[in-house]
Amino acid sequence: MARTSVSNETSGVVCLWVEPWGTDHWMRPGEEFTVATEAEPEQSPFNVVVHDQGITVWVNAGHDAEVFDKNGGLVPCGHQRPAECGS
Repeated sequence: MARTSVSNETSGVVCLWVEPWGTDHWMRPGEEFTVATEAEPEQSPFNVVVHDQGITVWVNAGHDAEVFDKNGGLVPCGHQRPAECGS
């Protein structure tokens, strides 16, 4: 299983998108999420892009991916989504 961790070291809420599914997972300051997929690490399963709207993790290996918090809890799509972003 391949994993990559993403942390929010800013003073505001940051969105982590997981593509190609377009799921959004919102991180408060100081939070860290891990994106995991069944691909093997040598398959180069991730590309990470930081941009003005947040962080995008592209899963390249043709496997589903899940997002977990620091304690190993599943972080669903829309987690902590701000009200102004809609539901």
